[in-house]
Amino acid sequence: MSRLLIIGTGLIGGSFALAMRKAGCFARIDGCDADHAIAEKALHLGLIDGVVTDLSAAIEVVDAVLISAPTGAIAALVRQIDVIAGRRTVIVFDTGSAKGSVIEALRRGGRLPPTFVPSHPMAGSERQGPTAADADLFRGRRVFVTPQPETAQASIEQVRQWWTATGADVVETSAHVHDEMVALTSHLPHLIAFAFMSWVAQPHRADAGVFAGPGLRDFTRIAGSDASMWRGIFAENREAVLEQYDGWMETLTTVGRLLRESRFDELETVLAAAQLARASLQDELRD
Repeated sequence: MSRLLIIGTGLIGGSFALAMRKAGCFARIDGCDADHAIAEKALHLGLIDGVVTDLSAAIEVVDAVLISAPTGAIAALVRQIDVIAGRRTVIVFDTGSAKGSVIEALRRGGRLPPTFVPSHPMAGSERQGPTAADADLFRGRRVFVTPQPETAQASIEQVRQWWTATGADVVETSAHVHDEMVALTSHLPHLIAFAFMSWVAQPHRADAGVFAGPGLRDFTRIAGSDASMWRGIFAENREAVLEQYDGWMETLTTVGRLLRESRFDELETVLAAAQLARASLQDELRD
C-alpha cells in the first residue's frame, strides 16, 4: 500500500485521514499544518502516524498529497510539490472551495501538473480542528472533481477511488460551473447568514436572544463558521459570489416592494413558489 501526506490537519484533512484508515487505503498517513500545534494534536488523536516538518523530505517518499489548506495557498503548494517530486509520480488533490482561481494561478505560474486533480468535498461543520474530525463526514456527500485537459486520466481515477472509499458520491464537472453553483448554494448563504447576524448584533428594543427561537437558530447556524476561512473563500470566488449576490438582491428587493405596497396576493405567490422549491430540494438537503 502507499503513503499519504495531508497538508492541513483540521476538520477536513483529519476526517479524510480517518476515512482512509477505515477503508485501509494507505499504509501510512503523515500530516503537517501551518499551525504545528494542530498537527501535533492530530497525531495525539491518532488521525495521522507522524508530523512532517520537512516538506521536501516527505514529498520524496509519499505517493499522494491531500492539500486541505486555505484556497489561496493551494496553487503555491501544488507548484512546490511538483518541483520537489520531479520525475516521481505524486498524485496531488485538494479540498478548496473555489477551483478556477487555483487553476488560473497554476497556469500563470508555468504549468498545471498532470498529477494534480482539483477536488472539493461538499461537507463541513461549524466545529473546527482535528477534534472535530469524523471518519463518516463525507459519507453520502458529493465530492466534485474538476480535472483539466492537462490532468492525467490515471490520476483522476485514483483520486476518484479514494474519495469513493470515504463513502462520497464523486461528480465530475467544470471549474466554472463548480464555482458558479457553489457560490449560489454555499458561499452566498454563508454571506447572508454572516450579514444577518451582524444586523441582529446591533442595538434593538430588547435582547434578541430572549426572543430567539428555532427559526433564528436554523437560519443562522452557518454564521458560526470560521470567519478567517470564509474571508479566504469569498476572496477566491469573489466574482461568482457577487454575481449571485446581485441576483439575490434583485429578488429580495422585489419581495420587499410587494410587502411595502401591501400586495399580499402577489407576495403569497412568491412565498408558495419558494415553498415548493424548498420541498423539491428536501432529499438533497437531508443530513
